[in-house]
Amino acid sequence: MDEKTTPPLRAGAVPCKSMQDVRREIDRVDQALVVLLAERLSYIEQAGVIKSSRDSVRDEARIEDVIAKVQAGGTRFELPAAYLEDVFRHLIEWSIAHEFVVYDDLGHADSESPDA
Repeated sequence: MDEKTTPPLRAGAVPCKSMQDVRREIDRVDQALVVLLAERLSYIEQAGVIKSSRDSVRDEARIEDVIAKVQAGGTRFELPAAYLEDVFRHLIEWSIAHEFVVYDDLGHADSESPDA
């Protein structure tokens, strides 16, 4: 009973023998996440250019679809659904706010005003 139990290794995780190993691997994963977030942000910015109305920036059905897909994908790795939902809802809300900025910066908001 005194033996430490090893938690399951998910995805490409490797066993670590020290906190230095753990921190090095977390830093590596964080850098990979930065690359993926940069790619995702590029698509958010493209959406801000492509969408034809400011009302279409927030799409509740799409938000729920993304959450459902992420949670379904997370089951392969036994990730808690609540963890994924929390992380992705925050990411989505930030993305929507940024998409509004992109949309407005292009002058779309001016073309929709009643005075235009």
